[in-house]
Amino acid sequence: MSNDKSFDALDADSDAWTKGDSAKIYNLLEGSYTFSGLPNMAPVDKTSFKMFWVTFRSKIEDVGGPPAVSSDFMVLKNSILRELGDYVVESGNWEVRNFGRGVYMTAAMNGKILWKEITINPWDEEQEISNSDESKGKDRSPSLYTIKE
Repeated sequence: MSNDKSFDALDADSDAWTKGDSAKIYNLLEGSYTFSGLPNMAPVDKTSFKMFWVTFRSKIEDVGGPPAVSSDFMVLKNSILRELGDYVVESGNWEVRNFGRGVYMTAAMNGKILWKEITINPWDEEQEISNSDESKGKDRSPSLYTIKE
């Protein structure tokens, strides 16, 4: 079976996240979709995604991140795509200026996004760590199950 539709969905999803385009993201989501990894927050399902997004962007703007209406929202880099049977999985690094950065993993099947999971290191913590002598020469990549608060 060809996974071309899933590769296309992941490309469109990445583009929508970088632009902060929740309508495009929402249209790509499978009915059973979940977004998880934010500290102290239950996974977000598709039915809750639109309201989550409004709050998410507002909170990011409140801490000095991109304005909620900005189409320059997130940077994604170091992406890896892998086919796993009928699934395609993408992982890489994400960053939202003045909010946080971390690792993301997204799965797609049949041209729809099934789930997205992230890790997060808050922006101020990242700045303190990268400027400290303690961080020199250490691997700072948390596992997908590690959430920094």
